[in-house]
Amino acid sequence: MDSERFIEIRDFEAMKVAGEKTTNVDLSVVIPTFNESYGISRILRALHSSLEELQINFEIILVDDDSPDSTWKIAADLIEEIPELTVIRRLASKGLATAVICGWHYSNGRLLGVMDGDGQHPVEVIKDLFNTFSEDRNEVAIASRYLPHGGIKKWSLSRRLLSRGAQTLGQLLLPGAIGTINDPMSGFFIVKRSIITETELDPVGYKILLEILARSQTNKIQEVPYVFLERSSGKSKVALSHYISYLRHLLRLRIQPLRSRALVRYLLVTAGALTLDAVIFFWLFDVNNWNLTRSAALAGEGGILFTILLHDLWTFAGRPVRTLTDRIRRLVGVHIALGALMFLRLLAINAFVNWFSLDPLLAFLLTLTVVMPGGHLLGSRFSWRNIRV
Repeated sequence: MDSERFIEIRDFEAMKVAGEKTTNVDLSVVIPTFNESYGISRILRALHSSLEELQINFEIILVDDDSPDSTWKIAADLIEEIPELTVIRRLASKGLATAVICGWHYSNGRLLGVMDGDGQHPVEVIKDLFNTFSEDRNEVAIASRYLPHGGIKKWSLSRRLLSRGAQTLGQLLLPGAIGTINDPMSGFFIVKRSIITETELDPVGYKILLEILARSQTNKIQEVPYVFLERSSGKSKVALSHYISYLRHLLRLRIQPLRSRALVRYLLVTAGALTLDAVIFFWLFDVNNWNLTRSAALAGEGGILFTILLHDLWTFAGRPVRTLTDRIRRLVGVHIALGALMFLRLLAINAFVNWFSLDPLLAFLLTLTVVMPGGHLLGSRFSWRNIRV
């Protein structure tokens, strides 16, 4: 066994990902593993074959958390067969996110990738991810289950709902870079080394991409569709503790809003839109004595147009918009989300006034503060995601 390409480590605490290196390695792919002995040989051989087809200089780094089933040993036995393979056995540390960072620490590539070792990530997609960097305009390429031609095979309804719920929660709490991505919880992606070295990472749990997107605030992102496959062996390691850890991670990122200019701008625009909405309503209804429903509808439309203009020109100004169709799509998207909730707001206002004899101004303010903030979240979620190119 090549001692230079089989590494045993105990202390991960002080590790950082080194900056740009002088090597000619184009891509380093890290595979974090724990108890994946059954299929790891097949995955490593298949990944090696796919990377060879790219005709680039690459390396594969498997980082194993001292699996009881000796995954690390089975992988290490392939070092002579796969000269680009390095195996790291972590004897003390545990956790997927830190395993990935550990692998990147020992890597040499200008691009850094990660994929699972359980067979659910089709290895051939790594080529599609790498090719998105051909014009050097992207900083992150993400394999997404939630694009056309993507999907998930044989997941139970409960698992799908949990996954979608966790994804939506992340997009609503962190509407910056994360709010524009279809699959921010993907564990299959490639990122430029400079993004990692320039970003202070401190992940909790297993969603390393979430950490990268939230802290780096990069907007040069492209998603590539893929079908998430069924496990060929073993059982899923996702447990209740992972969802708790994920929630902790979200909250920790959320309470650092000053690190996210997009989040601060988003909240300011939302507050401004709601204020404008209220001012227009009072002017039409209270000053000019317009009809209640018409006043609320026109006020809501003013808030919608204000939201579109400010988000496009300020909050999400870095998002790619290449054609008039892109702007029309965003206009329609916001109107669908905000317009649907505004219709409900009009029904609620009239119900409060006619059924419960509530003062019209109080009814308006109540529905404005309760209903519309949720509409703004949905509007940005569906309208300012990145455009695929």
